[in-house]
Amino acid sequence: MSIDMAQFHGILFEECLENLDIMKSELESIDLDAFDFEKMMTIYRGAHTIKGGCAMLEFNVVSAYAKEMEHLLGEMRDKTKQTNPDNINVMLESVEFLRAMVVELQNKDANDEAKALAHCTKMQSAIL
Repeated sequence: MSIDMAQFHGILFEECLENLDIMKSELESIDLDAFDFEKMMTIYRGAHTIKGGCAMLEFNVVSAYAKEMEHLLGEMRDKTKQTNPDNINVMLESVEFLRAMVVELQNKDANDEAKALAHCTKMQSAIL
């Protein structure tokens, strides 16, 4: 018996959008004068959850992009990358880019892999 994985798409998209809302809210509320490990973990877990859910349902472009976000957020969480206004803005832009990719999937449109790769490269080079 085979399972139709499409039945899980709606749940995944809803979960992704909820996680993106949380990530955005947490990024916008970061206090640059007082590092908050738990806040960074919440943001990191959002990217991690999106990565895993999309990988499970074979939305590989979104999963790969979320994986890179997760990596960079992990470095910010571990303080190997700075938590400064520029890096927070890059992450906020990345949240919105990821949201647009999820909405594309929700609308049954294909993700533009080249565009995602270009944005991912931009994100990687912008984070200090």
